[in-house]
Formats: sequence, structure tokens, C-alpha cells
Amino acid sequence: MRRWIVLVVLLVVAGAVLGRVVWKNVRGTEVSLAAVTQGRVVAAVYATGRVDTDRRATVRARLASPLSEMLVGPGQSVVAGQVVARQDVSSVALGVARAQGELESARAALAEASDAAVRAEQLVRQQLLSEDAWVRARERSRELGAQVATRESALALAREQAGWAELKAPQGGVVSNLAHRAGDALREGDDVLTIVDLQPAYVRVAVDERDVGRVAVGQDVRLVFDAYPERRLDGKVWRVLPTVDRLTKSADVLVELPAERPPLQLDLTATVNIVTGVVEDAVVVPREALTGAGAQRQVLLVSARSRAESRPVKVGVCDPKLCEVLDGLAPGERVISPVPATLGAGARVRVRSE
Repeated sequence: MRRWIVLVVLLVVAGAVLGRVVWKNVRGTEVSLAAVTQGRVVAAVYATGRVDTDRRATVRARLASPLSEMLVGPGQSVVAGQVVARQDVSSVALGVARAQGELESARAALAEASDAAVRAEQLVRQQLLSEDAWVRARERSRELGAQVATRESALALAREQAGWAELKAPQGGVVSNLAHRAGDALREGDDVLTIVDLQPAYVRVAVDERDVGRVAVGQDVRLVFDAYPERRLDGKVWRVLPTVDRLTKSADVLVELPAERPPLQLDLTATVNIVTGVVEDAVVVPREALTGAGAQRQVLLVSARSRAESRPVKVGVCDPKLCEVLDGLAPGERVISPVPATLGAGARVRVRSE
């Protein structure tokens, strides 16, 4: 008895499924229609970019001495030549004092040797001293004169090195980060802080190698920063770098920013549309009405017998929503849009009421 019940249930379920399939085939797949119109199509390369600048400077220690003062902080504006930090000068001060002492000693020795040379000259004229002794006295005076010049140079260098303890900004801009704090021991060449000038900033865009051939200097660019989603900026392609990254398969394109723009930060992300072509009064259809790929595509129309009818079309420029139709359709015709994934040519369709 139970077997019969199970069999009856299975037959009922199968009948329901078959009935739905038959009913669907009779009624047809419900579709929407879109009119073929005339309009403007903007072809563009779509990519993402980030804010970059060539005006970045790192202030480095010029002495091997501790950092005694940090005079600026992250986000602070500075001007070129401003003192931004100081290193301990005790060791350098000792060097200046030592060089000063050595110079004074050399000058004293030179004065004594010069007097000796003058006395030797007088004694030679009085024939009380040989000329060889006079020559030696003059040579000694010249040697000490050279030593004085060397000591003067050493003192000048020591004083200049003392000035290196004051670290100055090489350019104007904003302090982006601090690599050390007051009290840190520094070696010569250690990074102390970085200054970034975003006034001449640009956007570095990674363009897929398949699209880079469509990009040229001077093309219009539309940018929307993630930080300012409601504001669109208009820029220009400034440079196209002649190298392709082997890993990402993309080339960098530099986009010039307009003078009037919101405050920017380094590496701020932007959505970028590089306009490569504009077609006015084009015959257009929605992109979702097209099937296939490349220039030769297909659209589906509804025949007089309520069947999906395939028609080949030639496609030109496309933007995110519309595609230019070069051949195969005329304004006023209506095509199925969007095309259901399971819908094929010859299938029965039913137009959704608008």
C-alpha cells in the first residue's frame, strides 16, 4: 500500500513539473524591450590611480650624534630652509675647540719662525751667519705658513660641521612622517623625517597593457576620489610611461590635476576614466542587449509570432551603459534588454507590460 502512495506522489510531482515547463513554453519567457535610439557615446579606459608627487624630500642626519630636538610634527607645514630638528653638538663643539687650539699654536709657531728668518737675513748681511742657515730659516717659515693654512681650513670645516647639527627643510611642503624622535641616537645618513609637497601632485594610473595603446598625452580624464565621491575632477593625460610591469601587466599613466581641487593626501585612491573617443548622434543600444564579443555581436528582437529572433549587428564605441551600432539596427526598433541567460533564438517570449 505504501509503495502505491509513494508512486502516486512521484507522479503528481512529475506532472506538476512537466505542467510548469509546458505552461512556460506556451506562455513564453517574459522579457523587456529597449528602444534603439540616437545619442552620445563616450569611449574611455577605466582604471584606478593614486595621488603621487615628485617633490618628496627626506631630511637625513649629517652627523653621528643623538637627536636633541624635533621641532616639527607630522602634518605640519614647513618652508624651505626652516630648521626642523637639531642634533647634539657637544662632540662637534670639541672638534671646533681642538681645531681652534691647533690653529693658534700653528700661528704662534709661524710668528716665531718668521722672526727667526728675519734675524737670519740680518746676520747674513753682517756676514755673521751662513746663507744655508738663512735658507733653512726661510723654508721653516714657509712650512709653518702652509700648516697655518691647513689649520684654518680644518677650523672652517669644524665650524661648518657644527652647523650641520641644525637640520633644515630642503623644500617647502608638509611633514609626512617622522623616522626618529628626540633622544634617538643617529648615525650619519640616517633618515629623520620626510617632507612632501602636493601642490604639483598628479595621479599615477595603472592602465592594463591591452588598453595602453588607446591612451595618448592630452586626452581628457575624469576622476572621482574615494574620499570625495560626490565631486568629479577633470584632468589631462600628462605622461605615458614607456614600460610595462611584468607582474601586473600594466603601464603607468600620469594624469595632471586641475588647480582647483579638494585637499589631497599622498596615495589617495581615485577612479579614473580616460576619454579615448566621443561619438555624437550615434545609433545606440544598451550594452546588456548585446550578446557575443568583439565588433560583431548579436541582438534579439521579438518576431510577429512572439519568438526571439537573432540579428547580427556591428558594434563601435561603447561606454558603461550604451554601445554604438554601426550596422544592423535603425532608430525606433526595439530589442530585448537585458537578454535572459537561458533565452535563445526561436524561443517563445512574452513582453513584460510597462
